[in-house]
Amino acid sequence: MRSLIIGIMLLIPGATIRAQTAPQNTAGSQDTIVIDSLSEALARALKSNPTQAVYQQQIRQAHYNYKAAKGAFYPNATGSFGGTDNLHLATTPIPGELVGAPGTTYYAQFGKQYVYNAGITLTQNIINWQAVLETKTAENNIRLVESQQASYVQSLREQVARTYYSVLIAKTSLKIITLDEIAGDSLVVLARQRLAEGTGDVISLNQALISGNNIRQNKALSQQLYDQGIYNLAILLGAGPGTALVLAENAPADSLAKSSAITLQADKNLEVYRQQISISDLQRQSQKSLAYPTLSASAYLGAQQFRNDFGLSFDNKAWSGYRYVGLNLTIPLFTGLSNTYRYRSSLAQKQIAQLQYDNALEQSGITDRLLVKNHKDYQELVLASSGNFRLYHETLQVDRQKYEEGVIPLDIYLKAFQDYLTAENTYMNNLSQLLSIRATILSRQ
Repeated sequence: MRSLIIGIMLLIPGATIRAQTAPQNTAGSQDTIVIDSLSEALARALKSNPTQAVYQQQIRQAHYNYKAAKGAFYPNATGSFGGTDNLHLATTPIPGELVGAPGTTYYAQFGKQYVYNAGITLTQNIINWQAVLETKTAENNIRLVESQQASYVQSLREQVARTYYSVLIAKTSLKIITLDEIAGDSLVVLARQRLAEGTGDVISLNQALISGNNIRQNKALSQQLYDQGIYNLAILLGAGPGTALVLAENAPADSLAKSSAITLQADKNLEVYRQQISISDLQRQSQKSLAYPTLSASAYLGAQQFRNDFGLSFDNKAWSGYRYVGLNLTIPLFTGLSNTYRYRSSLAQKQIAQLQYDNALEQSGITDRLLVKNHKDYQELVLASSGNFRLYHETLQVDRQKYEEGVIPLDIYLKAFQDYLTAENTYMNNLSQLLSIRATILSRQ
């Protein structure tokens, strides 16, 4: 039975951790969700899984960041108002002839003590490659988050399928163990009867009791795996803590082993690597663009008010117009070597992203081939172990009849019963492995 437990555990992703955080049922106030098929479970997971909502918000955030980056191409307008108190006006020496005192120097002060400025400043980028590349990077970030969501959906489909299959196997196991338990109990009754009649001994009775206890242990473990799978599935489907999950499907074990032709779509994880390469290249270009000149235009539309006394007038005649337009060309000449090394760093980052993609692409090809091969191999294993399980069951029935008729002793029958349980565990374990592989294939379809 231990091999069966290990097999089902392999089907349950993060079983130990998730079991600790599984939703607890609240007696008396439960909603019930009935899942009729794997496709229904997948649809509910894609709709209600909480991580899906997180990705939706991240995509929304990326769109906002893109719109914010595009703002660099729109004109900016800022309003301003300021006042200056010239505590001591600058003194300028001028020839005395200008004030009627030839041959002297007159020290004059120009301006007013109080000056007020009010206006609107307009700026517009004309050529700014860094802003262009930052906008493209923000646009690619949208596609990156979308590809990350697609990768998560692929992983989610695999987790849901594995957990769903683990529950079905646990249900099948519980049904078989229930029949085993009936057979074990009848064996104990028969051993007691033989002991009372004097045709049996205590050792035989103890062996029958031990066999029955082992069956009950296996049943408890299978029930635990079933409950754990249900709780894990509820988490993946986004069910609340007060919701009970029920799987209505009761597929026979043999039907679970059947499958159609295998078709594998491209691994969604590879698209994430591709987007990372694109973003790394844009960041490299953005770092390089720091050495490019930028051209911008600006304009100021405002007015000034000059006063000798403290105060402010809103009369139109008190204000003098002040307006200008300008063209600004900025050419980076020398900024040290920091930009050079930052560019080399961004170039290395792009090369890292390319290497990661190449490695992932190669590994994905190998994994896909191995996945198809393992699926074929485990189908053959399941077919063979299923046949053995049926044969051992038939042999057990014959040996049971022989034991009841006194043809064989109890130890021979118990050996046949143990062989039957071993064949059962082997069959269920192989089926678990097959369905684990099929869950991965399903996520790629």
